Order: sequence, then C-alpha cells, then structure tokens
Amino acid sequence: MAITRDGSRVPSVFLVKSGSNSDVLESPERDASVLPLFAMGLVVVVWGIAPPISKLITASPLVSTFIRFGVSMPVFLLLLAVRGRWLSVSIFRSTALPGLCFGFNLIFVFAAVQQTTISLLSTVMATQPALLLLLAAPLFDERPSIRQLYFTLVGIGGAIIVVLGAGGELGASIVGLGYAGLSMVTFTAYFVLTRLARTGKEVDPIEWMAGINIWAFLATVLPALVILDRSDWAEFGGRDWLWILIIAFVTGIFGHVLMTWVHGHMEVARSSLYNLAMHLVAVGLAWPLHDEPITATQAFGGVVLLGSVALVISAPSRPRAQ
Repeated sequence: MAITRDGSRVPSVFLVKSGSNSDVLESPERDASVLPLFAMGLVVVVWGIAPPISKLITASPLVSTFIRFGVSMPVFLLLLAVRGRWLSVSIFRSTALPGLCFGFNLIFVFAAVQQTTISLLSTVMATQPALLLLLAAPLFDERPSIRQLYFTLVGIGGAIIVVLGAGGELGASIVGLGYAGLSMVTFTAYFVLTRLARTGKEVDPIEWMAGINIWAFLATVLPALVILDRSDWAEFGGRDWLWILIIAFVTGIFGHVLMTWVHGHMEVARSSLYNLAMHLVAVGLAWPLHDEPITATQAFGGVVLLGSVALVISAPSRPRAQ
C-alpha cells in the first residue's frame, strides 16, 4: 500500500523513484491482509522449482540464459502492448542495473547446477536473508525486531539442515562453489535494487519486469557472441525447450512479476525469510527428478524452517528511527 500525504493508505502495485518528482514515499508497512502472504507463497513454489528444472537442461549455461530471456522479453513487451502501454524511458533507465544483475545471476545459476549439486547452491543461497537483514536498516529504513532477527537465523539453520541432510557428498568444487557464491551476490543485488526502486511514483510490475528482461537479455548478448560457437547452440534441443519454457513463463514471468508486487506490500526482512521455504520445494522436487530422497534429518530441518517462518509472520516490526 502507498501512504498519502494525509496519512491514508491507497492501493499500489510497485513504486519506483522518479527523477522529476522529489516526493519520496515511505517503505511499505506490513500489510494486514492475507493477499501478500498468499502471493509470497506462490513465489516460493514457482521459484523453488527452478533449480531442479534447470538441472534438466543439457545445453551450456550461456545458451540456456540467452534463450530464456529471448523467450520472456518479447512476451512482456506484448503484454504491455495488449494493455495499451509501452515501456517508458524512465523505467527503462531505472531497470538497467538490476536487470544486468538478474541476467548475470541466471548465467551463474545454470552454471552452478551443472558444476555441482542443487544442495550446494541452496546452501549458499540460504545465507541471503542474513545479508539482507544487515542491509535492511541502512538501505530500507526497516528495523527488524529481535524476534525477527533470531528466528531468521534459526530459519537459515533449518534451510541448511534441509539441503545438507540428504547425506553423502555435497558435490562441492571450487568452480561450483564460486558460481553458487556469484549467483547469491548477483541475486541479492537484483533483489535490493528492485526493492530500493519502489520509493517514488507508481509503476506497473509488468512494465518494470519488461525493462528488467530487456537488460537481462542484453547482459547475455556480448558473452554469447564472444564465447559461443555453432556446436554450443546445437546442444540445445528436444526436451530442453520444455524446461526452458517452464522456467521462462512460470518461474520468470509469473514468479518475478508477483514478487515485484510483493515488494510494495511486505518488508524485505520478512520476504527474504519466506523465500527460504523455496529450498523445501527444491529439495522435494529433486527427489523424483534427480533421485535425491528426503531423509529424516531433512524433514527435521523443514519443520525448523517452517516454524521460524510462522513465528516471524506473527512478529511485529520495530518502529522506524526518526
């Protein structure tokens, strides 16, 4: 919700800073309705299926990323055109840095799942809420309560138990660990920059994600021209098209537009913790797709994680510093 000058609250979808408007709206208070929580739950599911599905693709990471954004970018522009809108210059400029971060992030995710296990990638990504908690106060003027801080750390522990509890080797390598670390850093940058951009005039989430996808696609063009040859493109085919379409339309278009909307209705300290639950989805889907059964240890970690999320849902935030 957006806060007007008289203190009333009006519906909003997403807010982005405008260079021509000096008025800056406050960060979103916690929305009392269940709709943001329901939307966040959908995001958790559609984002959670991405790593196991990505591992099914046989082509190189750069080819997969190029095709993924090559599919989603025109769809966003078509959606805008159908609604009688077009991508504004201000939004196109505002989405440049987060869009480039998002493009590089997906390259690193595809590379990580090919070089190592989903468990290793999930373990590294599970540390993101701790990083966002450190950034919440200075960047977003959000002051998580002690209860939020405590159960976020407990939730991170639960997520790590889930992804490490399968037993056996983690499948770590220096290269795989490096890609996983870069995927966490670039996604955090995308997440933070997108959240920061919601402090000005209202803009449609589809328009915002159209700009993001254009820049993400551009992030892959130069590396593709320099690195790839004909044999790399020949690796992509068959069922790869099915998996990339699921990632582009379900995880990409639906999931990221929904998360863009959630940014305007939920504090980052909460939404980042709720995103930890995506690792439960990823590990659960890895069982039938990659023959990685769920152990009792993983089940225990899942209970710890979901319990932490439930307790943070009911935890009040501290008032902002004046």
